[in-house]
Amino acid sequence: MAAKSRSSRDQSVERLYSREANALEAAEAMLAGGDVTKAELAGQLRELTGHYRGLLRQTIKITTISDAAQLQLRRTSKELAEAVDKVGKLNTVLQSLQLEKDEMFAMAVHDLRSPLSGICGLAAIMQDPSLSADEELRGMSGEVSGLGNNLLAMISDLVDLYRLESGGMVVKAEPSNVRSLADTLATSLSPNARRKYITLLVKTGGAVDQEFPLDIEQFHRLAGNLVSNAIKYSPSSTTVTVRIELHHGKLHLSVRDQGPGISKADQTKLFRKFTRLTARPTGGETSSGLGLAIVKRLVQNLSGDVWCESELGAGATFYVTLPVTAP
Repeated sequence: MAAKSRSSRDQSVERLYSREANALEAAEAMLAGGDVTKAELAGQLRELTGHYRGLLRQTIKITTISDAAQLQLRRTSKELAEAVDKVGKLNTVLQSLQLEKDEMFAMAVHDLRSPLSGICGLAAIMQDPSLSADEELRGMSGEVSGLGNNLLAMISDLVDLYRLESGGMVVKAEPSNVRSLADTLATSLSPNARRKYITLLVKTGGAVDQEFPLDIEQFHRLAGNLVSNAIKYSPSSTTVTVRIELHHGKLHLSVRDQGPGISKADQTKLFRKFTRLTARPTGGETSSGLGLAIVKRLVQNLSGDVWCESELGAGATFYVTLPVTAP
């Protein structure tokens, strides 16, 4: 269609040039004959002027169309360059995701293999009564139970992370208050602290009985991860302090420990998947390296913020703020 339009314009221009050339030839012939009157010469000049004006209008149209075509060409070239750039960036992101998936798979297999090997080894010993006494069997059954729980915890972490990153964990807000959140945390996490002779203090502030909408399950999941992490890296006979407050439409949570603290270098690695920090668990606990990554994504899922403040030798404090006012 565009080619046909251009062809029509070209023919129109050729006709104008042809008419102009014929008019010039006629004028030259009249002048050469010497019998040209002023009226005839004026008529020829008027005709030439008309041709020039028509040619000028057509030239202006062609120039305008050409400018528009060039502008559109530049826009198209820019859009094409932007599209190519987006494809390049998407390809980089896909490559990064593929690498991350491969690393995640390799580390998951590595972390799951150890407890599975322990379970299989203990089960083989327990199957042969000649290899162990009844008391030893009871001890080994406890170890199998502990390894199984570690496996379940790691699998639970992987499932939660997958659900969060795939958008499968929907926020389900229900009425809650600071007092009930604090009581539930203290009840569920105190036994874990007592096993390491750690004191768990759960404090509250603000309007403790004022109700607000909150996804209670996701809150307890992130708070539980932070408190369990603090207990895991704290030495015996220390204190882990949890504080929950409601102020100005935001729920504030802080978890402070008296552990070894986190170096500046390690703080840059916090909240990444499968991160191994310099500090190690103080009671021989296992770590999937997913706890803080899950906390970060849960907080994001709840439209909140999370950060850490720490110095080596002075413990660490994790802070979370969540909006709880109804939208």
